[in-house]
Amino acid sequence: MKNLLMWFSAIAAIVMMAGPAAADDAISAGKVKGVNAEKKDFVLTDSAGKDWTIKLGDAVVINRGGKESQSDLNSGDAVNVCYDKGLLTWTARYILVQEGNTKNCELVYGTLKNYDVDKKQVTFTDHQDKDWTFPMGKAKVRLNKDDSKIEDIKIGDRALAIVEKEGDATTLKCLMFEHK
Repeated sequence: MKNLLMWFSAIAAIVMMAGPAAADDAISAGKVKGVNAEKKDFVLTDSAGKDWTIKLGDAVVINRGGKESQSDLNSGDAVNVCYDKGLLTWTARYILVQEGNTKNCELVYGTLKNYDVDKKQVTFTDHQDKDWTFPMGKAKVRLNKDDSKIEDIKIGDRALAIVEKEGDATTLKCLMFEHK
């Protein structure tokens, strides 16, 4: 019995340590096939026609045309979703509905690599280790969902960016950071 208890304790410790390491943010794009308000989830159909069920997190933000809420998601919406890719459940953190002034926008997840004060430009490394350098221009900076300044952010902080793509040009619209 003692050996069995030690074995279960060891397995539990491995699972607890693996959980946070395995869970990571990811980005997916597609169309919303359906929303289930009771279950707090939705089905996303990706470009390959595969359906994915994604939970709506308690603090999910849905950006529809630049206006944020927690409940404005509809069947047929073209979206970019930033979600926690957990072991058993994917949980949406931020959903960008591609309509109105966010029609040509996408989400990019990564870290702040550099901010050049003189040039007023930011370098951001995405989740695929590609560096993006953007002039700050009129881009918003948000810290813990509140408006902020780029000077309040630390190099290496993880960020979610909204970028607008028109032709070959990519423009930074918003950088969002969270500090605990």
